[in-house]
Amino acid sequence: MSASDDWKLLIFRDGKRVVDGRALLRELSELLDQLLSIADFHCRPSREYLIEALLRAGELECGLADCDPLVPSFSHSTLEQFTDVIADALVGGHAPTVQSSLLQAFHQLEIPASLTLSAPEGFCYYALHPLDYCDLLDSFSAAPSAAAVVGIRSIGTTLSAVVAAWFRARGVPAQRITVRPTGHPFDRSLAFTTQQREWIRQHRNLTASFFVVDEGPGLSGSSFLAVAEALEREGVAAEAIVLLPSSDPDLGSLIAPNAAERWRRFQYHGLKPTRYIPDAATHDLSAGKWRERVFSSQEDWPPVWSWTERRKYLSADHTRLFRFDGHGHYGARVRKRAEILAENGWGPKVQNARDGFSECRWLPGRPPASVSSELLARLAGYCAFRAEAFGHESTSQTALEEMARINLERTIGASVPVSLPVERSVVPDARMMPQEWLIVDDNRLMKLDAASHGDDHFYPGATDIAWDIAGTIVEWELSGEGMQALVSSYEELSGDKMSSRLPDYLLAYSAFRLAFMLSAEKSVADSAEKARFLREAGKYRAALQRLMRREKRAVALFGDM
Repeated sequence: MSASDDWKLLIFRDGKRVVDGRALLRELSELLDQLLSIADFHCRPSREYLIEALLRAGELECGLADCDPLVPSFSHSTLEQFTDVIADALVGGHAPTVQSSLLQAFHQLEIPASLTLSAPEGFCYYALHPLDYCDLLDSFSAAPSAAAVVGIRSIGTTLSAVVAAWFRARGVPAQRITVRPTGHPFDRSLAFTTQQREWIRQHRNLTASFFVVDEGPGLSGSSFLAVAEALEREGVAAEAIVLLPSSDPDLGSLIAPNAAERWRRFQYHGLKPTRYIPDAATHDLSAGKWRERVFSSQEDWPPVWSWTERRKYLSADHTRLFRFDGHGHYGARVRKRAEILAENGWGPKVQNARDGFSECRWLPGRPPASVSSELLARLAGYCAFRAEAFGHESTSQTALEEMARINLERTIGASVPVSLPVERSVVPDARMMPQEWLIVDDNRLMKLDAASHGDDHFYPGATDIAWDIAGTIVEWELSGEGMQALVSSYEELSGDKMSSRLPDYLLAYSAFRLAFMLSAEKSVADSAEKARFLREAGKYRAALQRLMRREKRAVALFGDM
């Protein structure tokens, strides 16, 4: 793989989903009824309702904007106003002030039967709290004469409403628009609509400051740059443009063309870590700090790509673990899976700790030291359970097959077709590594971190259970006999004869993990962490090379790994 290919590896999937737009509107309407019945808006439960309503409103507004011009402008305007009302209430800590005219317009909305939505990653995975932007803006020394807020869809829709609400609460005139840059992820571009260009002109005449809001900036920073430079082309001075990412970027690591030089032309202010965490969450275990409590030696540490990890904390008495699982309905979905796992003896009981965090008991124990027949039977039993408990409607595997094919070409130079049939569609575990298992005091094998990764923004997403079987084989470095024992046990327990579809899943899994390790190694600065990623990359590369040496993968499935 050449250096120029390092950032062309595929690890993030397109998590877009098609939803029933009218059902989404009904859910938002029900939330509004609940909000209007709440008396105290200074407590956490009421804030939870406001955040859920804000997420739902932002999703709906974003979905409508993305299917424009199929949606009447009346619906756009109404949803924008409604999102603003919820944001004003959240920022101000009061009940939503819904004018009767807006309420009437809301109930007359024309919503398409289907909308395409993307998950707001910061709210789902990265402990981004909507009110974090208020904390950031509170640190500003001076307020502008007017604020023109540009949100980058998807999550920028919701964040732009919060930023505009903060300015309005302080008497600063504030309006907002949302945009979606297009093009290659590492070199986005943006062209404003005629209506947006007029909006920009009006705010230039007001000598407004322009605030560009989104999470990220991610690997490239190109979306922020696309919007800022498009504003410049409309006559906005660079010094009037303020970038508000969700984290302080390492400009030297951004991979958009001339990213650092371009970025420095504008003001930018990144968020600090959220203060909205459970009261009992005292010891930070995020960014790989958990390894200090699990492993006796740093030599045993697995690599951690810190910005991709969920935030997690330990209580002062070391008995409770708090983990960010997502705000609103996103976190509820993860907790539901965790509850099912706990009910069936695969994990600890979980409860809602508010502000997107879940709480469970800290499990004392140790990772398995070796592979035994009993361990393999337990691993097979877990996969069989998961195939039954977390079944998912069958989805196209085209993107997953493309991921495998491209990563194989760009990592080991192999050009081979990969076929990934789906017979047992499931939300996979996707974390079958030995360090994700724990032997607890009563000698039971418990699965950690099992509820959230199967449908996050990394590959694979919903897929065949063969992904987890392949992951078990690769991560535990099973030999032919061990592999055969695992697969045979799974097939006996589940009735799913999956041997014939496993070979290409082994390729796809290994190709993804190799791409992940190489991408992470390029992103981190710490030399020890780089070495860990390269060590793991070597393991996956060797596994791929062994798999590729088999001329007939299906026939040789249970040969030596």
